[in-house]
Amino acid sequence: MTPRRLLLLPALLFILASTACEDRRADKAYLRGDYDKARADMEFLARGGEPRAQYDLGVMYDQGQGVPQSDAKAMHWYGLAAAQGEPRAQYNLGLMYLNGQGVPPDLVKAYYWISLSANRRNASAIDAREYVAEKMSREQIAEAKRLILEYEEQAHKTCVFCHPSNPTY
Repeated sequence: MTPRRLLLLPALLFILASTACEDRRADKAYLRGDYDKARADMEFLARGGEPRAQYDLGVMYDQGQGVPQSDAKAMHWYGLAAAQGEPRAQYNLGLMYLNGQGVPPDLVKAYYWISLSANRRNASAIDAREYVAEKMSREQIAEAKRLILEYEEQAHKTCVFCHPSNPTY
């Protein structure tokens, strides 16, 4: 490891530890029904790019738990988390496209997001992917698979663990 990377390691560990503490506080607030505190804590983490918090906020808005129900806000938070590979957010986003929840129904996008989730071993998504595929034409499935391949290739290119010697990390 380079000296610069060695200096960054303690800072990263501190950030991870403090994020985990914030996450636990948000979880505890949510479980005791203090939705205002949970939302505030989750929003802080979500705005910082934490995919789990983004997913959790998506659930709150999707179900109207402690916040006014909003398909648009649910899609926003699910979308941010899904783009970072959060499989539950990918699945929920796919279901929103499947059901036309807040957007016009779109089988290609539904299949795309549900498949990404299934590829990350989400058991519910595996069954849902088959269900969606039964409703699609061959052309739609081919388009969705092309988008999945593009996503996976891009994710691999930017993966720190796949390319540890990449100087941009």
